Amino acid sequence: MSNPKATHAFTFREGGKVTVYKKGQELSGAALAHAQANGFAPKPEPEKPKAEAKPAAEPK
Repeated sequence: MSNPKATHAFTFREGGKVTVYKKGQELSGAALAHAQANGFAPKPEPEKPKAEAKPAAEPK
């Protein structure tokens, strides 16, 4: 699966370095988390709960 891409251009500062991300650029790691938190990249869809197997009804 490929990394999500930025939906807007933004700057990201990490460890004293400033990086400019352009619209459509792939994101990963801390830059991805920053972009998702600030609306610059789509947030991951929450996982759907798995259907649990229901135990068979006990005879009365």
